[in-house]
Amino acid sequence: MKVLRMRLGNWGGALLMLLLAGSVAAARAETLTLLVMETPGLFVSHPKTRVVEGRGVPVFTRLGALAGVDVRFEPSVTARAMRDAEQHPNTCIVGLARTPEREAHFKWAGLLARSRLVLMARATDSRRWADLQALRGLRIGAIRQSVVAGRLHAAGLPVEEVASDAISLRMLMAERIDLWATSDLTLRYELARPDAPRLREALELGVLESFLACHPQLDEVLLTRLNAALAQLVREGQFSTVKP
Repeated sequence: MKVLRMRLGNWGGALLMLLLAGSVAAARAETLTLLVMETPGLFVSHPKTRVVEGRGVPVFTRLGALAGVDVRFEPSVTARAMRDAEQHPNTCIVGLARTPEREAHFKWAGLLARSRLVLMARATDSRRWADLQALRGLRIGAIRQSVVAGRLHAAGLPVEEVASDAISLRMLMAERIDLWATSDLTLRYELARPDAPRLREALELGVLESFLACHPQLDEVLLTRLNAALAQLVREGQFSTVKP
């Protein structure tokens, strides 16, 4: 009997350890990787450590807390982010435009932001253009595979596509391009810097709506939680560019 009690005791201890381990695993939040593009003021990554900083980090960290997930920020560029979010589970892109050709490749949460698409020129460039057709022969820079690049291509205009807005801006100021195609959301933070370059708006190209674009097999329950969390952040005024 004594031996039997010892064996039962050992078995009971092992069972308790298994139950505790299961409880810890259940309590541990899943991790959601957020791919973010360099956006002055919102998301900036350290060139060596790749640690992401900026005003967007605490906002989307809170998004994760409201949705019951831990978030991990990873710097990226648009073309690579679309490939990675489509291939890697529990991965979302922050601020991707929702277009018909992208629709089936992702699950979508949001709206995150609404902004104007604009063409910017150097302030010293006095030329004026009435419409897109007047831009023929000009050098225009835009983010690779971006919506604004697509609109310019659709108008029959060649575009110098690069990895980031920062590269296009440097090219504009070095007079390697004539116009920089971007959004006023990017401009808002770029032009607020003390050393911001002097630019002027040359032409408006329409409105851009951006969303959280996630892996196509993202769990529907998690997607619902993300949408609820985003709605809460909108009510709190965290996404001030979102208008009814």
